Amino acid sequence: MKPETLNKKFRANGKLYIAGEYTVLDGGLSFAIPTKLGQTLEVKYGEEVDSPQLIWEAFLEDGSLWFSAEFEMKTLSILKSSDAKLASRLFEILQAIETLNPTFFLNQTQNIHCKTQLEFPKDWGLGSSSTLIYLLAQFSGVDEFELNNLTFKTSGYDLACASRNHPILYQIKDGKRRIESVEFQPKFIDDLYFVYLNQKQDTQISVSQTYASKTKNESLVAEISGLVEKIIQAETLEEFEKLMDRHETLLSEHLGLPKVKDLYFSDYEGSVKSLGAWGGDFVMVTGRKGFLDYFSSRGYHIILAYKDLEIS
Repeated sequence: MKPETLNKKFRANGKLYIAGEYTVLDGGLSFAIPTKLGQTLEVKYGEEVDSPQLIWEAFLEDGSLWFSAEFEMKTLSILKSSDAKLASRLFEILQAIETLNPTFFLNQTQNIHCKTQLEFPKDWGLGSSSTLIYLLAQFSGVDEFELNNLTFKTSGYDLACASRNHPILYQIKDGKRRIESVEFQPKFIDDLYFVYLNQKQDTQISVSQTYASKTKNESLVAEISGLVEKIIQAETLEEFEKLMDRHETLLSEHLGLPKVKDLYFSDYEGSVKSLGAWGGDFVMVTGRKGFLDYFSSRGYHIILAYKDLEIS
């Protein structure tokens, strides 16, 4: 392998799950949007040395360093880190890369400095993990979905969002992955907002403790898939709200969990829908007169318009 002389930079979009979460694990159709806020990876190649190292630095959206580590390249052993748990998790991802591309690290002859930069607060749930997997897949030349299967084991919709600039329909059925770009510019798009609930949820744990523990319900999967198709075609805000409310009710009944609107916003006139992790991260709300004051007065101050996040 020739020594690398050019530095490289990769970028991944974040994601928001609009509809079809959970049932996508059983072959259901889902709808998600890539966000213009994501994460970047800058790779700089240093001098040739006998024992090359991988130097890792991760920066928050405000530019502050939140994690660093150094690995011996050929063995991937951790030389030092600012956080042992995070270093161990990164080590596992690097090992998975080695499984998929056995010579990638072994044949390196230069020190490599990797710098990641988040474009959103890491607690927002827009995909700090999925963007990392995508970025590392691009860096190492492996398939992002295969890398995901060896590491975070999500449905993969988030990896699909990482490289696309339009809303997508996503489905895995009979072992085949469907990723289809769709247009979503309804007349009521200015009435769609995302409210941050200030309590990040771990999607993997949430799924494993709720939906994954339930018996597969074919009729639920079919009805949710039908709702997804109708949601992207909704022509009025009223129609959209009815579809979203039905989606929430179906999952609430199946999971045996209260709807987020019933928990926190029972007196709100518009719709409130969980996105991805049930009851955590962001919820989608439809705007009503005075809705900004309504949510702010209850301590929810991070309110983003759909157009603040969509990729134009």
